[in-house]
Order: sequence, then C-alpha cells, then structure tokens
Amino acid sequence: MGLPRTRDFQGVNPNSFDGHGNYSIGIKDQGVFPEIRADVVGKPRGMDICIATTAKTDQEAHKLLALMGMPFREGSGPATTIRKKKLKSHHFDAKSKGRGRK
Repeated sequence: MGLPRTRDFQGVNPNSFDGHGNYSIGIKDQGVFPEIRADVVGKPRGMDICIATTAKTDQEAHKLLALMGMPFREGSGPATTIRKKKLKSHHFDAKSKGRGRK
C-alpha cells in the first residue's frame, strides 16, 4: 500500500465509513504509488477510493479492513453517529406553517 510512504503518515481516518460498512478515502497525489511513473502521467492527480464491503455495520467493516492491514489511526474506531430521522411530507403541510386546519 502506498499510504505509509506519504510524509508524516499517521494512519487513515477511521471515521470515513458511510454508515453501511463501506469506506471512502481521498488521495491528493497518486505519486505515492511507486508503480505510477510521474514522467508519463504529467501533472499530479488525485483520486477518490471507495471500498465496498459485505459488512452490515461500520464496526464490522472497520474490523475487517483492520484485519486485512488497513493502517487506521491509533486509538480510535469508527464513530457511532446518530442519524437524524428523515422528515415526511406531512411535516411540511399548512399546519406546520402556522396556519390551522379548518
């Protein structure tokens, strides 16, 4: 993996899970990969990487990726986020705008 070769690498963010067991990371310069020749590519380019897992939760995905060697930052795991409930259309009817029903 090319990530540990970046300057001052502290590990990848363990909070970049999407709530469904998938992990995303952005790399600013693809030059961290030795297989990519800078003279052929030209200007530096970045990339977004999404790792889709079969895990049902972020905690399961974190453990899976850690066991596979993903270099997460020390001392933290995926944060448990409380998802806000989606509002339904009846929350936006005339009653909610200060007008009473007749």
